[in-house]
Amino acid sequence: IVPYTKAPEWVIPGKATYYASSMPRACGATPLVVTTFEGRPTKVAPNNLHPDAEGTDAFAQASVLDLYSPSRSRKILKGAKVAPRADLEKALAALAADKSAKIGFLFGADDSPTRARLTKELAGKYSAAKFYQYEALTGDASNAALGDGVKLVPDFAKADRILSLDCDFAGNDSQGPVGPFFDRRKPEGKDYSAKADASKMNRLYIVEGAFTLTGGMADHRLRIAPSQVAGIAGQVARALGVSTSAPEISDPKHLEWVKALAADLKAHAGKSVVLAGSRQSAAVHQLALSINLALGNIGEGKALAAVQTETKGLGTLASLKADIDSSAVDTLVVITPSNPIYDAPADLKFAESFAKLKTSIHLGTRTDATAHAATWHIPSAHYLESWSDARTANGVYTVVQPMILPLYADCVSELELLLALLSNDGKLLNGEGPKGAASPSYDAVRATFTALGGEGDKAWKSLLRDGFLAGSKYPAATPTAKVSALEKTPEAPTAKSLEIIFATDSSIFDGRWIDNGWLQEAPDPISKHTWDNAALIAPQTAKELGIYDLLITPEPVSSV
Repeated sequence: IVPYTKAPEWVIPGKATYYASSMPRACGATPLVVTTFEGRPTKVAPNNLHPDAEGTDAFAQASVLDLYSPSRSRKILKGAKVAPRADLEKALAALAADKSAKIGFLFGADDSPTRARLTKELAGKYSAAKFYQYEALTGDASNAALGDGVKLVPDFAKADRILSLDCDFAGNDSQGPVGPFFDRRKPEGKDYSAKADASKMNRLYIVEGAFTLTGGMADHRLRIAPSQVAGIAGQVARALGVSTSAPEISDPKHLEWVKALAADLKAHAGKSVVLAGSRQSAAVHQLALSINLALGNIGEGKALAAVQTETKGLGTLASLKADIDSSAVDTLVVITPSNPIYDAPADLKFAESFAKLKTSIHLGTRTDATAHAATWHIPSAHYLESWSDARTANGVYTVVQPMILPLYADCVSELELLLALLSNDGKLLNGEGPKGAASPSYDAVRATFTALGGEGDKAWKSLLRDGFLAGSKYPAATPTAKVSALEKTPEAPTAKSLEIIFATDSSIFDGRWIDNGWLQEAPDPISKHTWDNAALIAPQTAKELGIYDLLITPEPVSSV
C-alpha cells in the first residue's frame, strides 16, 4: 500500500478512526466496529450498541488478514489464464443484452436485503433466470423440514433446558447469539454480582459423536455415532407423545438416558430448546421441530422464534445440477463463498454438470477449483472494501460499509456484478463510479435502506454511525409439524464398518480460510493441532483395529 501523496486534512497520523460495519455470514452477520489508521483497516471489535452484539470469533478477527493476503485473487482469469478486463466487459455486455438468456445465479447462505431486491429485478429482466443457494456446511435439511427460508433462532436467556442433537451451537455450528447461554451457566448471574442460585442455571443435554466445545460444557452427554442420532431423536419424540415412524431403540443405557431427558423437558415445557445440527438429516430437523411444538417452545416470549428470512425461493445445488443437465440453465454466475467444484457431495457429480455450461462466471477471493473450472473468474472485493447490507441471526438490518477502496483495480463486489448484469450495457463499475463518484453499490444499498428506514440524510447517517436499523427484525413464521418419515436407522458402525465424518474445521472452516496464517497458527480448541489435521478415532475402536499401541509413522519417511 503506497503512502498518501496528498493527505486529507482531517486525518491525524497515528490516531485511529472507528466505523460501524458487519461481516456477512451464513449464520447471521457479525456486527463490528472496525479500527482504521490513515484509512487502512487493522482490527475488528464487536459493536456493543447492536441488539445482536455477540463478541467476535476467530474467523471475524482473522478476516482482516485476508484483506492484505498476498495469495488473494487480484486478476481476471479466462479459462484459468490471466485475461484483459476489456474481454470480460464484452462478455458481460453481451449477457446483459440477452434478456432471454438461460442464466442461473448461485448465492451463498448469508442474507442481504439489497441482494434479495436485486434478485427480483434480475428475475424481471431475464425471463428464464433461476436462483440457487449453496454453502457446504449449511445443508438443505433445515429448509426441507421447516419451510422455504424459515429458520429457528434460540433465545438462550429463556431456555432452562437445552437438547442438542449433534449441534455444536457454541462452536462451529452457530444457531444465533450464544452469549445468554454462557450467562446462564453462572450461578451468580451474568456479572457474578448475585448470590449463587443453582436453580437459575440452564441444563444442557447433548447427543453427539465427536467431542465438541458444546459437548465439553454439557451436563449430560450421550456419545453416539452421528448416524444414530435420528434414532435417539425419534425416541425422545415418542416419549413426549409425538407421532413418529422412527424405529425404537433397544440399548438399555440409551433408553434410561432418554427417559430422564424427556421427563426433564416435559417439566420445563415452554422453557426449553431442542436444536438439530446442520449436518443432520431433514428427518432429524423435523423431529426437533415436532418436539419443540409439542413442548410449546416456539412463539412470542418463548425460547425459540420461528422467523421468515429473505432467502426464500432459492433452489439447491441438486436442483441446479438438474437444471444444467436439462439445459434450463446454460450460463451460471457463482457468487457463493464456498467452492462447489471441490466441496459439493461426491455422489452429486456436480463438476461433470458444471463442465456442460456454455458460460460460467465465478466471483471469489481465491483462485480455487471453481475459479479454475469457470469460463471467467473475477476477483472479489473484501467485505471491508464493499458497500452492502446484511441481516443478523434475528434479522436486524445491518450495514456493510467499506473502510478502503479495493486494493486491486479488478476486485468487484457481488452487488457491483449484479448491478452490471441489470444494466442495459453491462458496464462493470467497481470501487468508484465516474469522476470519483461513489460505487453503484452505495446507491443500491441506500435505496434498500430508504424503503426500510425512511428517506433523508438523518436516518442514513444514523445507520452509518450505529451500524444497524433499530427495531428491524425478521417477521415471524409458522412452521408446521409433520409426521416425520424416517427409514430404518443405519446399523451402528463397527471396527469392520466404520463411519467417517468430515467435520467443520475450527481453522479453515470449509476450506475458505486455508490461506489465512493466523487461523492456521491458532490451535484447534479440541485437538490442539496447528497447521495440520488428523483423523480422530475412539480408543476402543483403535484397540479393536489393533492400532492402539502402534505409532503410525507419517509419510515421507526420512532419517531426520
